[in-house]
Amino acid sequence: MSTHTQDLLVDPRCSVTIASKEFKGAADGRVNLMGEVKLVPNEEREAMKEVYLKKHPNAFWVEFGDFNFFRMDTIKDIRFVGGFARAGSITPDEYKEAKPDAISAFGGHVAQHMNDDHSEATIAMIVAQIPGLEVEEATITSLDSLGMYIKVKRTPRASDQPQEFKIRLPFPRQAENRGDVKKVIVEMTQAASSKE
Repeated sequence: MSTHTQDLLVDPRCSVTIASKEFKGAADGRVNLMGEVKLVPNEEREAMKEVYLKKHPNAFWVEFGDFNFFRMDTIKDIRFVGGFARAGSITPDEYKEAKPDAISAFGGHVAQHMNDDHSEATIAMIVAQIPGLEVEEATITSLDSLGMYIKVKRTPRASDQPQEFKIRLPFPRQAENRGDVKKVIVEMTQAASSKE
């Protein structure tokens, strides 16, 4: 019944955008997969329905006779958009071979701890790495083995309008595990304190 289903049945070329749960807008990262989809065969529908209902438990529409599942079997192009002026492409083979960043599995917990208990340290690290940037608030939005994304709020001297934007604060070296993340952040905080 839906037009997008009818379109896919005529022309299977499409794209799907995958974004993190923290995604808020154009400044946030996402991945676009471009390829072709096929209808999931009838013998696989019940298994697909089960997976779908785990994520969307109130999705009564899966019982509609015209509800379909599609699978993107053929990926032809992949584009990563990390926000403004941060974009690039990778091959489907590179995408398949990529492994999840080990730190991102618990990075949200570390970010939350830093935001709740050490926001001044985050501001100090930013100021130490970006001299002249006056920061009023800094909220770590995500953290991985190479650094962290931070939403920064400031009011420029020549304006009374506050600005919010995201920056990437790289680690001085790649963090290997949770203990290493703590060491790196402590080192960055101590380095920032020595510049005050």
